[in-house]
Amino acid sequence: MEGVIFWKILASIIGPAIFWIGYFYYKDRRQPEPLINLLEAFLMGVLAGFACFLTYRQLPMLGLPQGFNLVVARGQAREIFMYSLGVVGPLEELFKFLPFALFILRWRDLDEPADGVVYASSVAIGFASFENLGYLPMMTGVAFFGRAVASPLTHALFSSIWGYFVARAKMKGKSVFLAALISLPLSAVFHGLFNVLTVSNYLRVYSAILVLLLWLLLIYLLERHKKTA
Repeated sequence: MEGVIFWKILASIIGPAIFWIGYFYYKDRRQPEPLINLLEAFLMGVLAGFACFLTYRQLPMLGLPQGFNLVVARGQAREIFMYSLGVVGPLEELFKFLPFALFILRWRDLDEPADGVVYASSVAIGFASFENLGYLPMMTGVAFFGRAVASPLTHALFSSIWGYFVARAKMKGKSVFLAALISLPLSAVFHGLFNVLTVSNYLRVYSAILVLLLWLLLIYLLERHKKTA
């Protein structure tokens, strides 16, 4: 039994985290970030995930459900839509953004827009890894491996939006606050919309299309940066 739990943890958390951080590290191979920095960003993401989890637990004090799964279980389309875009997207993107804004933006190694993507993605992957830990007891079979691999990627893609534009604003001497004010809500909307699309079997294909479009946008931004660097 303990061996099964160990392999579940390895497959759902450690393996995908290493794979996706390695992917973003490779995309920034021209000036790769110190691995210790990526590890720190990942651990910040884990802590952000824990803090977000505690915040969800307090939502009933505001008259809100304490988790997306509870909303989905009720089966009310309007409530799912409002909770996804009004709570899940903004709350989770904000908690991922906080360690990036408070600590990582001050690192001297963050010296180009692509670095914002790498560090934001590392934070997001840590966040998703903590989130997967909560799903560990109920994940089996295809659903188990699907969530283990997809969750870190989707979280990273959403956070890459504000990671890129906030880092870009810093590099160009423009307002970081304004960049965050625009890109953070945009990330939250994509995040919330993705959650809505994954609930319905009929709409799930569009969630995959959304992820693909964001991935292509990310690649475009990184490639454009390489050409102008």
